[in-house]
Amino acid sequence: MSNLNMLKIQHEEMLTLIQTIEAAAVNPTNNAAEIAHNINALSGKMKIHLMSEDRFLYPSLAQSENPVIKATAKQFSQEMGGLAEQFTLFVQRYNIPSKITEAQTAFLADSRNIFQTIRERMTREDRSLYPLLEN
Repeated sequence: MSNLNMLKIQHEEMLTLIQTIEAAAVNPTNNAAEIAHNINALSGKMKIHLMSEDRFLYPSLAQSENPVIKATAKQFSQEMGGLAEQFTLFVQRYNIPSKITEAQTAFLADSRNIFQTIRERMTREDRSLYPLLEN
């Protein structure tokens, strides 16, 4: 399924951006512009990814006759709302360099938390949700 491949590629792209941000965050003062740029790029990728899931993934799974597949899709869809809101707040807090340099300690803690949550979510999707479409 090409839509599934697209979702997997988006995961890889988002992970690459997260790694780039984390590497630059070693020195947030000097790298604030790069960090902010990549946060905004990650935000764009995340929005496209969520739209793709809403438009292709969840409707496909919702039409399944298998109640386990339907329940899994519903659970993932509901959980995503909370993560999307958390990530939106993160982006609003750190989308320009001055916000990062003015709150470096908070930025480092917040980025560590949100990136861990995103990684965990993508891992769960890759292992538990996407395989449902492959069968």
